Amino acid sequence: MKTLKLLMSFFLLWTATGLSEAQEGLDPNKPLPLNPNVRYGKLDNGLTYYVLHNEEPKERASFYIVQNVGAILENDEQNGLAHFLEHMAFNGTQNFPGKGILNYLEKYGVAFGRNINAYTNVDETVYNLSNVPTTNPNLLDSTLLVLHDWSHYLLLTEEEINSERGVIHEEWRTRRSGQMRVYLESRKYIFQDSKYADRDVIGSLDVIDHFEPKVIRDFYHDYYRTDLQAIIVVGDIDAARIEEKIKAMFSPIPAVENPKERKYFEVPGNAEPVVGIITDPEAGGLRFTFYCKHPSTAFAKKDMTYYRQNLADELYSNMMGMRFDEMVQKGNPPFIGAYTGYYNMARLADVYTVGANLKEDNIAGGIESALTENERLHRFGFVASELERAKTSMLSEFEKNYKERNKQLNDRLVRELQYHFLVNEPAPGIELEYNLAQQLLPTITLDELNALAKKWNTVENQIYILSGPEKEGLVYPTKDQLLSIAAKVKNAELKPYEDKVINEPLIAETLTGSVVAKGQVLTDFGVTEWTLKNGVKVVVKTTDYKENEILMSAYSEGGSSLYSATELPTIQMIGNFMGAFGVGKFDQVSLQKLLTGKVVKLSPYVGELYEGLQGSSSIKDFETLLQLAYLQMEQPRFDEEAFSALKSRYLASVANLDADINKTFRDSVTLVSNNYNPRTVLMNTNTVQKLDFATMQKVYQERFADAANFTFVFVGNIDTVQVKPLIEKYLGSLITEERSEKWMDTKVEYPNDGTMKHFQKTMETPKTTIYLNLHGEMKYNPTNRILLDMVAELLDKRYTDVIREEEGGTYGVSVRANVSHFPKEQYSLIVAFDTDPAKSDKLKGIVYAEMDSIHSKGVKLDDLNEAMKNFIKVRQENLRKNNYWMSAINQYYQHGETVVVPSAYEDIVNAVTPEQVEAFAKTYLPKSARFEVVMSPAQ
Repeated sequence: MKTLKLLMSFFLLWTATGLSEAQEGLDPNKPLPLNPNVRYGKLDNGLTYYVLHNEEPKERASFYIVQNVGAILENDEQNGLAHFLEHMAFNGTQNFPGKGILNYLEKYGVAFGRNINAYTNVDETVYNLSNVPTTNPNLLDSTLLVLHDWSHYLLLTEEEINSERGVIHEEWRTRRSGQMRVYLESRKYIFQDSKYADRDVIGSLDVIDHFEPKVIRDFYHDYYRTDLQAIIVVGDIDAARIEEKIKAMFSPIPAVENPKERKYFEVPGNAEPVVGIITDPEAGGLRFTFYCKHPSTAFAKKDMTYYRQNLADELYSNMMGMRFDEMVQKGNPPFIGAYTGYYNMARLADVYTVGANLKEDNIAGGIESALTENERLHRFGFVASELERAKTSMLSEFEKNYKERNKQLNDRLVRELQYHFLVNEPAPGIELEYNLAQQLLPTITLDELNALAKKWNTVENQIYILSGPEKEGLVYPTKDQLLSIAAKVKNAELKPYEDKVINEPLIAETLTGSVVAKGQVLTDFGVTEWTLKNGVKVVVKTTDYKENEILMSAYSEGGSSLYSATELPTIQMIGNFMGAFGVGKFDQVSLQKLLTGKVVKLSPYVGELYEGLQGSSSIKDFETLLQLAYLQMEQPRFDEEAFSALKSRYLASVANLDADINKTFRDSVTLVSNNYNPRTVLMNTNTVQKLDFATMQKVYQERFADAANFTFVFVGNIDTVQVKPLIEKYLGSLITEERSEKWMDTKVEYPNDGTMKHFQKTMETPKTTIYLNLHGEMKYNPTNRILLDMVAELLDKRYTDVIREEEGGTYGVSVRANVSHFPKEQYSLIVAFDTDPAKSDKLKGIVYAEMDSIHSKGVKLDDLNEAMKNFIKVRQENLRKNNYWMSAINQYYQHGETVVVPSAYEDIVNAVTPEQVEAFAKTYLPKSARFEVVMSPAQ
């Protein structure tokens, strides 16, 4: 059995020599040590384990089993069974027969979907049990027992296999969008002559429908074995105890004798360019991507040199990305957006990509423009100022992660260990990574990065993929024409990139500010409230949930409710456009360069009832956040050229959205929900054409020119003594006119009871999509909100059990409860799902029957207890999140909602009885007004 001793010794030796000697004293061919806090080992049967103590979230842990097994290992008669097998892991194991895993864990609030999940891709299958409470040792032992069973003891009964075929069918149906079909078709070109081209995970429906149980059992016994598995446990646990439990529980699992080879499949090169032009009737956009394939780094070679190269690769991608962003923000290029990157696309293959989202009236021009920027870089390289900004930005990100090292979420830490197991990716821990970044980044030179452009843009192994909708009048370049564009770019006369920077302060003038005129402390949920002399209200809650995060929200009543329907398209896009204009004297490009290395962001919005600002920063950059807030309100920038360019890109983006049948359905739901009120705004060509620069400027100035009605809320690791002078300076300098405004009730109502919108749509993959809405008036209070959520949770479980599992009728049913206070106290209960058209009427009947059953037959006590446990568990987790407290404080100030103290919420939940839920359901569900929207395939 391997231990940590060697790794720990190496780490201590390394740190003892001093990182200042890193470049001369360390062998670049040595591997990086694993995070020394991780308990790591390999059992005699070949199973690998990782255990890490982490205290965020408190009293929670995540348990994973990682299988180095995916669809690539299937033979043709098993095509799709790696994914099918993932489903079967939840349908009976030695110690948890039937639905025993879900039934057991959900008793402790560990919910299917949210906490219990899995995924399969081409190369791996990963199961997770996340945010498991750690205060009950028996629960921890049983959770490990689930992983133990997933390792070697699935039952795979014929009855359960046959029952799951329908669920897999419906997953295929739900996922088979136009974009998915384009993606799957593109893989045939990208992975030409490789097995990767023949495996798409979901597999062959003919195989799914007809395989004999022995076939999936053979795959299971061949590949679900200890030498291809890792157990990863990260959380607020006694790591030594968990390690011993893993040894005791998993060591007896027998190793497979004479195991099948776990093959790794090559992606062959191509001497001549491969060109794919892919169209689909339901593709929602035009996209071009240029690929250059490269061999990936061997697992055993992922050493210091590899780690340093990854830093260089990321610098390259970030700098090229900034060039593309600059083109979009400063002008009107012939593409909507462009991107570049270098990444691993298969276990043995990497790829360099340059891509663009195109405008349908200039497909060739968009392709040429994207390739031209790539060629400009290939010839002339980057400039020094770009590299310095990129290094500053990257080091700032490392610093941010380092400061949050004790506040990392379990699942993020698991992912690092997962890829350490699967592909030997370095996982040294953020402490060492931050130190390495400080040492290695300065050594990465401009010449080195410029050489990458030549290394990655090879003559061989090129692939060109162009995809988009099948549309009358839309003509695509041919293969020869596309290659001619590429050749033209190679021979074009080009000039080097010029980097222009404005080196001026954000705010040049002196601000006088205004002091806090009065203050109070709201002890119930620990906030300090100040009212500045200029009338601005400020609310501050200090937390330690994140070491280096401060959230900001500012709001004022009014919103779009004060404006006419004709102005709404422009108003709803204000946030998107103002973010592209910049602030003060800085356009967006100059602003982003000025803010390089700062952890800060801010954006304005205008909603229906409120307008405001949303932002965040690190502790160090809090003053910059306040400066941006001041400028956004006092010196907003209105750039008509940027407006016209962005409007043009939006027009191109929405031109083909109607091809997406899911977009058509969502639009229908929106129109019916609002009873076709003229204030309903859909994102389409007609809406974008109505966007008006003068209206945007007028409305924005009216909404933000007067700060008198604004409340600013700050939540995070914020020292009230230190920030008070800054708040007084910047927020105290906002102009106030003592204007008092309220939102207006615009009288947008639901449709009449019994409204049914049924329509047919031509579609490639036949499916019926159903949306059911029950709504009515209900007093807005915490108890009613919790009870409605409880009803939704109980229905969700019933629909999973009956519609998904028993009927095999859908991949999943979405159940959502909404409660509104303003402008009208009302509720809605929404149920939505996709299904086989032949089953739609039956399943819709089941939906309504289960609703009736809650108040006519009652609720099961076990189901209610599970829901209550889950509510309290989620609430406890949320109480340690800054964004939860931001929402709770806004809820208090906007709605008078006071249930922010944990005990108040838990008292309501714990007092809920089956009789209370039944009475609530009986009061509201039978009396609910109802409408439905159903989309079916055209006959």
